[in-house]
Amino acid sequence: MVPVKKYRQMHEDEMLNPNSPIPLYHQLAEIITDRIKSGAYRPGESIPSETAMAKQYRIGRPTVRQAMDVLVKKKLIQRRRGAGSFVLPAPPSVDLFSLGGTSQAFLTQGIDIKKTPVSPVSLVTVTKQPENPFNESSAFFLSRLITAQGTPVLKEDIFLDPELFRHLDQLEIGTHSLSKLVADQYHLVPENGTQTFTVAVPDPETAQLLDLVPDTPVLKVFRKLNFPDAPTAVYAVLYCRTDHFAFSQTIGSPA
Repeated sequence: MVPVKKYRQMHEDEMLNPNSPIPLYHQLAEIITDRIKSGAYRPGESIPSETAMAKQYRIGRPTVRQAMDVLVKKKLIQRRRGAGSFVLPAPPSVDLFSLGGTSQAFLTQGIDIKKTPVSPVSLVTVTKQPENPFNESSAFFLSRLITAQGTPVLKEDIFLDPELFRHLDQLEIGTHSLSKLVADQYHLVPENGTQTFTVAVPDPETAQLLDLVPDTPVLKVFRKLNFPDAPTAVYAVLYCRTDHFAFSQTIGSPA
C-alpha cells in the first residue's frame, strides 16, 4: 500500500495549474512524459483514454487531445484506431562520446546513417566565438547533416587544426568518416577528449536542416578532442534532435 504522505505528494505533483503561464496541454504532456519515463506506463501498455484524463484533470477533451499530439510528435505514444494510445519503446541509445566518431556511434547500434555536406572543408578565420579554441585564428571548417532512418537527427560543425591536418581541404572527404580519414591519412587517433552539454534553440538555418519548427530546443554538445602533442586539435559543435534517439555518454571507472 502506498503511504498517505507519498500518495499526496504524487497527487500534488500531477495537478494542473491553471494560473501557470505554461499551457494546460503542455503541463499534461509533461505529466504523462514523466509517468512514461518512471515506468508507471510501460512500453506496449495503453494509457488512460482522453475521456478519462479529461475527467481526472477537469479539463476539456480538446486540451487532452493537444497533449496527446505533443506525445505523438515526441515519439512517446502511438495512437491505434479504435484501441487507444499506447506507449512506444524507448528510442535507441547512441553513445555520443565515441572516439571513433559520430558515424561509429550509430553503426555500433546497427543504425545506418547518411551524411550530407552542408559546408565543404575550407580554411576560415574564426571570430566572435569565445568558447571556440580557434577563436581569433585560422581553422579548417566543415559542416555535415546526419540522417538516420529517413530523419535528420544531427548537425555537426567541425573545426580542425590547420597545422596538424595540413592540406585537409585538398582531400576528398565527401561523406566518408572523418575519424577514419584522419587515421588513414595522418596516422592520428585522439587520445581523449571532453564534452559539455546544454539545451539551446538552434539558429533558423540549423532548425530548417533538422526539419524542426522554429524555437524548438535541441541538445547542443561542445566536443574537444586531444591528439598526441596536440591538445584540442579538433573542436566540434553538435546539434542533436532527441525525439528519435536517446544520446548517451559512457562513463568509465577511474584507473
